[in-house]
This record gives sequence, C-alpha cells and structure tokens, in this order.
Amino acid sequence: MRKSTPVHEYMSRLPEEIDRRETLGAAADRMAACDVRHIPVMDGASVCGVLSRADTLAAWIRYGQNARAVAVGEVCTRAPLQVSPVAPIGEVAARMLERGVTSALVSDGGVLVGIFTSTDALRVLAER
Repeated sequence: MRKSTPVHEYMSRLPEEIDRRETLGAAADRMAACDVRHIPVMDGASVCGVLSRADTLAAWIRYGQNARAVAVGEVCTRAPLQVSPVAPIGEVAARMLERGVTSALVSDGGVLVGIFTSTDALRVLAER
C-alpha cells in the first residue's frame, strides 16, 4: 500500500445509515447490532452528519436518562469530512488528523458510497 492508494480500496462499502429524526436509542441499538463505531446521519438522500460512539457518550452525559429519546440529528457531528472514492489514503488520513475526526464519509457524485475510519487506517498500516 502506498499513500497514493485510493481510499475506496479500504473503505467500508455502503455503510449503515440512520435518519436524523431517529432516536439516539435506536441509533445506539443499531450501532451495537452492526458492531460499528460510526453511522452516517441522513436527511432524505443527503448526508447531514455522522454519529460516533463519542457523540453518543457525550449525549448520555448531557441528557442523562432522557438521551435515548433525543433525535440523532441533535447530537451528531455536523458537516462531517467527506472525500471522493479516488482520494489518496494519505491525503484522507492527513485531513482526518487535521480535523481531529475518526472517520471520513466517502461520496461519489453526492451519493454516499462508503466510510473510512481510523480502524480502516490501522488495517492499511498492518498490511504494509
């Protein structure tokens, strides 16, 4: 693997997604069932954010027992990092570090096609 390898070679394809109006409880249950740490948050066909386990933890701290009923759109990370499927992995990793995020949504022509996470980046390093 070289830093110029396109991100689509290591991303998770067609990730789970959740509507922004769904509850945090539903999102947490789906994330646990699918064993994922990030889930794209959608508004119809458009990406409006990404929900991470860190976002869910912050919501539990903020809202306490009421957190399960909070809409995902209220607690997700807005304006997530989005990259092209042909973006070089080195560039994507650098942008993730620069923004302090652990995932990048991969979109092709405005359509969500995958997600690249810090776990995927570690897999790239392990294969070197």
